[in-house]
Amino acid sequence: MKQLSPPLLWLRNGPEEVQSLVAGLDLVRTAAHEDASHAWLCMIANGTAHYLSTYAPTELLSRLYATDNELYGVVAPVGRLRAGMDGGLVLDGCWRFGSGSQRAAVMAMGCEPVAGRRVTVLVDRLRLEVAHPWEGPGLLATASHTLRASGVRVSPADVVDMTDVPTGRPVGIYADPDLFLANMPGVALGLAERLLALLGPGPVPGVWQATYAEAVARNTLARRGLVGMLHSLDTLARAGRLTLFSPALRQEFLLMLSAAYHIGLDAAVALAEGCDSTDPGIRQELEQARVDIATMRPHGAMRPSRLVNAGSPAPAGRLQ
Repeated sequence: MKQLSPPLLWLRNGPEEVQSLVAGLDLVRTAAHEDASHAWLCMIANGTAHYLSTYAPTELLSRLYATDNELYGVVAPVGRLRAGMDGGLVLDGCWRFGSGSQRAAVMAMGCEPVAGRRVTVLVDRLRLEVAHPWEGPGLLATASHTLRASGVRVSPADVVDMTDVPTGRPVGIYADPDLFLANMPGVALGLAERLLALLGPGPVPGVWQATYAEAVARNTLARRGLVGMLHSLDTLARAGRLTLFSPALRQEFLLMLSAAYHIGLDAAVALAEGCDSTDPGIRQELEQARVDIATMRPHGAMRPSRLVNAGSPAPAGRLQ
């Protein structure tokens, strides 16, 4: 299995240059130029650091990120936090897609609401068992195993309340919980950029040059559109004016992410399917890209049908 370099982290108290939605997207895009699994882990690590930085106390963040520990999370609220026989806290649950589980020191695991409060529990990775190994077909190096906790004891200090953003916090880019998804399209856009650099437009005008040019155009449009939106949000954050999204803005934000994600994947598919190179190394790269794309495409967070309420009326001024 390919050895990946540690992912970059996106923290509230991190370097100035990464306290930016645009910078976070670029970090993941750049990682995808090396390897799609590396980019996926970078995205998960950054996203986990983002939502923990939104909700967790500063002292907890300092403890978690004081060393070279890698920390990944599964946001799906499927765990169950309960009182044990002695009154202490106990965690049970089974989480699919535990990306980074072979590298993590700590995993942040989403749980069912407790007394109406949304919570995430921080667990030593060694206390979680692998219920089902990750079998891909792509992104194999992410080790996105299904993880299980069976009666794992939990300290109250490792339970993060994710219901409300704490008051008095310098929120910056952490004003809305869905902002942690902002860098996910970077994996798809960066993968397409990697194939564009690998394959080139070719010397002779024809079908391949047309395919290549269309992939360049689509990927560039998606990237520039998304960066424009994220830059606007960065500008509001620096001015202290970024707040919780309205329902309309939330839907627009998520749809923009989904569009960029799928346009990037479509551009990469067109390149992988359209290239007729007989070079064994290139053919291997293209086959890996195909299985990685097939693995990424169904991701629920980027599924357009999840983001649009088909029964809602069209906004005023829009075509019915």
